[in-house]
Amino acid sequence: MKFRAIFIRSLFLTGLAAAALYAQSSPLIMRHADNLNVSDKSSHLLLNGKVFFTHDSITFRTDRAVWDRGLDLVQCDGGFLFTHPSGFIKAQSGTYRKRIQVATAAGDVVAKDSAGSYAMFGQFLTYDRVKEYLTIPDRPLLHQYEKHKDGTIDTVSIKAQYMTYDKKNDFAQAFRNVVATQKGYTVTCDTGYFDKRHSWIALKGHPRCVMDGYILTGDSMYLVLDIEKRTLRSALVIRNAHGTQHEKGTPGKPDQYTEAFGDTLYAEFKDDKPVKLYVNLNAHGLFYEDDLEAYKNTMDGNRLDLAFLQGKLSNAVVAGDAQSTYYYVKNDRTLSGKNESAGDTIHITFNDSKVKHLKLSGTSTLSSGRYFDLEKQHIQGKLKAQIPATTAKPQKADSTKTTGRPGAKGLKILKKGKTK
Repeated sequence: MKFRAIFIRSLFLTGLAAAALYAQSSPLIMRHADNLNVSDKSSHLLLNGKVFFTHDSITFRTDRAVWDRGLDLVQCDGGFLFTHPSGFIKAQSGTYRKRIQVATAAGDVVAKDSAGSYAMFGQFLTYDRVKEYLTIPDRPLLHQYEKHKDGTIDTVSIKAQYMTYDKKNDFAQAFRNVVATQKGYTVTCDTGYFDKRHSWIALKGHPRCVMDGYILTGDSMYLVLDIEKRTLRSALVIRNAHGTQHEKGTPGKPDQYTEAFGDTLYAEFKDDKPVKLYVNLNAHGLFYEDDLEAYKNTMDGNRLDLAFLQGKLSNAVVAGDAQSTYYYVKNDRTLSGKNESAGDTIHITFNDSKVKHLKLSGTSTLSSGRYFDLEKQHIQGKLKAQIPATTAKPQKADSTKTTGRPGAKGLKILKKGKTK
């Protein structure tokens, strides 16, 4: 049995060696040329007019070529059309090295696959036929096409200064001044990795993702795409994370903004709208309206969890040395008061992006809350301005005291260090 196993293994290795030898020895054939000049000393052939070469399953055509038979190298200068089983390469000039099965193309390069799933453009390209690996180091542009059941086609466009594309694995790498666009979002960074097969994008070097109403930035970023719905499924931002949401207003209602900062940010989306977002370590969040941009409502803690309903902020949990500040705005868009809260954890419920309920809890950090009556401060400020300084009497600013009626939506200070 051992002898039989060794014999079978030997046959298998012999078959692999024979296949490799055939690939090495299969001839490069010149099928046609209008004119042929041969140099016996240099082993060079000069070909002109409708030059046509084949090597196994590949073909290439040109108007002028030099064939170095010693190196099995063909230099094409009169246009270049290189056709292989999975696609073609077209350029102003090109080369083909038979021994290593590598083709190069230069000048207005276009490379496409036969399935119509990608196209690459640039000024220079190298194609490794064995690995099905393309490299474009000069002004590359990659288009990846996604065909859908309804007959529509989405295009992912990637520009950079240097790019590679692994055709076998549908994997692209882009370097320096990377710009990737698809319907609904634009991504910029220094280095990008695009895995079409598994629907993810990894970005490094000042990445920035801009969607309709949303911006994400940080030191590095990982995006997961929903290919069928053509939307962003989730985003992970690591270090110096910053996320911004802009909810456009309606007649009579101002635009609303929500921002989150921290060491790590993770967001989930549905139909290009945020569903949930959390920020971990040194979390800072704020929300405000554009007509009162100077009065930003804030949330600070070790971790911040935000939930959204139809794209609008609906719930927030601030955990770990939590603090929050909220301005109460009346229907006429004037300020009424300000709430300041602190505790181990703060739970906030929103209605139409306005604070509806606020609940505090604390053990290591006692819960506390203060309400400032901004309307009373405004009236007192006017009265002071009307009374001469020599007759003005000091007044007690009771608007800074902790009160049982903190104003906004009737929040109440509960006993035992809890606020609700």
